[in-house]
Amino acid sequence: MANLTVRKATTANTDAVIDFYARMIDEMAGTDFDVLWKHDVHPSHAFLRESVEHGYLYLGIAEDGNIASALVVDRTPADGYQQVPWRVTVTDGEAGIVHAVATLPAYHGNGFARELMEAAIATSRAEGLKALRLDTFVDNVRSHGLYEKLGFTNVGTFPVFYDDLGTVQLDMFELPL
Repeated sequence: MANLTVRKATTANTDAVIDFYARMIDEMAGTDFDVLWKHDVHPSHAFLRESVEHGYLYLGIAEDGNIASALVVDRTPADGYQQVPWRVTVTDGEAGIVHAVATLPAYHGNGFARELMEAAIATSRAEGLKALRLDTFVDNVRSHGLYEKLGFTNVGTFPVFYDDLGTVQLDMFELPL
Protein backbone atom coordinates (compact mmCIF):
# COMPACT_ATOMS: atom_id res chain seq x y z
CA MET A 1 0.00 0.00 0.00
CA ALA A 2 1.33 3.43 -0.93
CA ASN A 3 1.62 6.27 1.56
CA LEU A 4 -0.87 9.10 1.64
CA THR A 5 -0.53 12.39 3.48
CA VAL A 6 -3.90 13.83 4.45
CA ARG A 7 -4.36 17.50 5.28
CA LYS A 8 -6.87 20.27 4.85
CA ALA A 9 -6.49 22.35 1.72
CA THR A 10 -5.35 25.96 1.98
CA THR A 11 -6.25 28.84 -0.32
CA ALA A 12 -2.88 28.30 -2.04
CA ASN A 13 -4.29 24.92 -3.17
CA THR A 14 -7.51 26.26 -4.72
CA ASP A 15 -6.42 26.05 -8.38
CA ALA A 16 -4.91 22.59 -7.83
CA VAL A 17 -8.17 21.44 -6.22
CA ILE A 18 -10.23 22.68 -9.16
CA ASP A 19 -7.79 20.96 -11.54
CA PHE A 20 -7.99 17.73 -9.50
CA TYR A 21 -11.79 17.57 -9.78
CA ALA A 22 -11.65 18.39 -13.52
CA ARG A 23 -9.21 15.48 -14.01
CA MET A 24 -11.45 13.25 -11.92
CA ILE A 25 -14.45 14.02 -14.12
CA ASP A 26 -12.46 13.50 -17.33
CA GLU A 27 -10.72 10.30 -16.25
CA MET A 28 -13.84 8.62 -14.85
CA ALA A 29 -16.20 9.55 -17.69
CA GLY A 30 -17.49 6.50 -19.53
CA THR A 31 -15.95 4.00 -17.10
CA ASP A 32 -17.71 1.60 -14.74
CA PHE A 33 -16.99 4.13 -11.99
CA ASP A 34 -18.22 7.23 -13.82
CA VAL A 35 -19.12 9.77 -11.12
CA LEU A 36 -21.54 11.55 -13.52
CA TRP A 37 -20.23 14.93 -12.42
CA LYS A 38 -20.01 17.90 -14.76
CA HIS A 39 -17.30 20.56 -15.02
CA ASP A 40 -18.09 23.59 -12.83
CA VAL A 41 -21.56 22.19 -12.12
CA HIS A 42 -20.81 19.45 -9.59
CA PRO A 43 -18.66 20.14 -7.85
CA SER A 44 -18.81 23.79 -8.87
CA HIS A 45 -15.75 26.00 -8.68
CA ALA A 46 -17.62 28.25 -6.23
CA PHE A 47 -18.38 25.26 -3.97
CA LEU A 48 -14.75 24.12 -4.07
CA ARG A 49 -13.41 27.64 -3.36
CA GLU A 50 -15.83 28.09 -0.45
CA SER A 51 -14.95 24.65 0.93
CA VAL A 52 -11.24 25.48 0.85
CA GLU A 53 -11.78 28.92 2.41
CA HIS A 54 -13.80 27.45 5.31
CA GLY A 55 -11.35 24.61 5.94
CA TYR A 56 -13.81 21.93 4.81
CA LEU A 57 -11.79 20.39 1.96
CA TYR A 58 -9.41 17.51 2.68
CA LEU A 59 -6.58 16.50 0.36
CA GLY A 60 -4.87 13.16 0.05
CA ILE A 61 -1.35 13.79 -1.25
CA ALA A 62 0.41 10.78 -2.78
CA GLU A 63 4.13 10.05 -2.42
CA ASP A 64 4.67 11.62 -5.86
CA GLY A 65 3.41 14.96 -4.47
CA ASN A 66 0.19 14.97 -6.49
CA ILE A 67 -3.34 15.22 -5.17
CA ALA A 68 -4.58 11.63 -5.33
CA SER A 69 -7.87 12.06 -3.49
CA ALA A 70 -10.09 14.71 -1.97
CA LEU A 71 -13.37 15.22 -0.16
CA VAL A 72 -15.40 17.92 1.56
CA VAL A 73 -16.97 17.83 5.03
CA ASP A 74 -19.16 20.90 5.43
CA ARG A 75 -22.13 21.66 7.66
CA THR A 76 -24.82 22.24 5.01
CA PRO A 77 -27.22 19.37 4.28
CA ALA A 78 -28.98 19.22 0.93
CA ASP A 79 -32.73 19.67 0.71
CA GLY A 80 -34.19 16.31 1.69
CA TYR A 81 -31.82 15.53 4.55
CA GLN A 82 -34.43 16.84 7.00
CA GLN A 83 -36.78 13.97 6.02
CA VAL A 84 -34.29 11.23 6.84
CA PRO A 85 -34.81 9.37 10.15
CA TRP A 86 -31.28 10.01 11.37
CA ARG A 87 -30.24 8.07 14.46
CA VAL A 88 -28.19 10.89 15.98
CA THR A 89 -30.09 13.99 17.09
CA VAL A 90 -28.21 17.17 16.23
CA THR A 91 -28.82 20.88 16.01
CA ASP A 92 -27.62 23.04 13.10
CA GLY A 93 -23.89 22.71 12.57
CA GLU A 94 -23.42 19.59 14.73
CA ALA A 95 -23.36 17.15 11.81
CA GLY A 96 -20.75 17.11 9.08
CA ILE A 97 -21.95 16.40 5.57
CA VAL A 98 -19.48 14.52 3.36
CA HIS A 99 -19.41 15.57 -0.31
CA ALA A 100 -17.39 14.99 -3.47
CA VAL A 101 -15.34 11.99 -2.32
CA ALA A 102 -12.91 11.31 -5.16
CA THR A 103 -9.75 9.36 -5.95
CA LEU A 104 -8.08 9.60 -9.34
CA PRO A 105 -8.05 6.27 -11.22
CA ALA A 106 -4.23 6.10 -11.22
CA TYR A 107 -4.39 5.78 -7.43
CA HIS A 108 -7.26 3.28 -7.15
CA GLY A 109 -6.55 0.16 -5.13
CA ASN A 110 -4.23 1.83 -2.63
CA GLY A 111 -6.81 2.41 0.12
CA PHE A 112 -6.61 6.18 -0.33
CA ALA A 113 -10.37 6.78 -0.10
CA ARG A 114 -10.42 4.87 3.18
CA GLU A 115 -7.42 6.79 4.57
CA LEU A 116 -8.96 10.09 3.55
CA MET A 117 -12.30 9.20 5.14
CA GLU A 118 -10.60 7.99 8.34
CA ALA A 119 -8.76 11.32 8.63
CA ALA A 120 -11.99 13.24 8.04
CA ILE A 121 -13.73 11.16 10.71
CA ALA A 122 -10.94 11.77 13.25
CA THR A 123 -10.86 15.51 12.53
CA SER A 124 -14.66 15.77 12.72
CA ARG A 125 -14.60 14.09 16.14
CA ALA A 126 -11.84 16.44 17.31
CA GLU A 127 -13.89 19.42 16.08
CA GLY A 128 -16.84 18.28 18.23
CA LEU A 129 -19.24 17.15 15.53
CA LYS A 130 -21.82 14.59 16.68
CA ALA A 131 -22.28 12.74 13.37
CA LEU A 132 -21.11 12.48 9.79
CA ARG A 133 -23.73 12.07 7.09
CA LEU A 134 -23.56 11.50 3.37
CA ASP A 135 -25.54 10.37 0.38
CA THR A 136 -24.61 8.25 -2.59
CA PHE A 137 -26.28 6.82 -5.65
CA VAL A 138 -28.27 3.68 -4.90
CA ASP A 139 -26.25 1.64 -7.41
CA ASN A 140 -22.85 2.81 -6.15
CA VAL A 141 -22.09 -0.50 -4.46
CA ARG A 142 -18.37 0.23 -4.25
CA SER A 143 -18.85 3.29 -2.06
CA HIS A 144 -21.51 1.54 0.04
CA GLY A 145 -18.95 -1.10 1.00
CA LEU A 146 -16.37 1.51 1.97
CA TYR A 147 -18.77 3.51 4.10
CA GLU A 148 -20.09 0.42 5.87
CA LYS A 149 -16.53 -0.77 6.64
CA LEU A 150 -15.90 2.64 8.21
CA GLY A 151 -18.92 2.21 10.50
CA PHE A 152 -21.54 4.20 8.62
CA THR A 153 -25.10 2.85 8.67
CA ASN A 154 -27.31 2.98 5.59
CA VAL A 155 -30.51 4.54 6.96
CA GLY A 156 -32.45 4.11 3.71
CA THR A 157 -33.21 5.61 0.32
CA PHE A 158 -34.72 9.09 0.22
CA PRO A 159 -35.34 11.88 -2.30
CA VAL A 160 -32.67 14.59 -2.11
CA PHE A 161 -32.49 17.77 -4.18
CA TYR A 162 -29.29 19.11 -5.73
CA ASP A 163 -29.21 22.04 -8.14
CA ASP A 164 -27.31 20.05 -10.75
CA LEU A 165 -29.27 16.78 -10.44
CA GLY A 166 -32.74 17.85 -9.44
CA THR A 167 -34.50 15.49 -7.02
CA VAL A 168 -32.94 12.03 -7.00
CA GLN A 169 -33.33 8.93 -4.85
CA LEU A 170 -30.14 8.48 -2.84
CA ASP A 171 -28.94 6.10 -0.15
CA MET A 172 -28.31 7.99 3.07
CA PHE A 173 -25.50 7.04 5.45
CA GLU A 174 -24.70 8.19 8.98
CA LEU A 175 -21.80 7.67 11.38
CA PRO A 176 -22.25 8.63 15.05
CA LEU A 177 -19.19 10.42 16.38
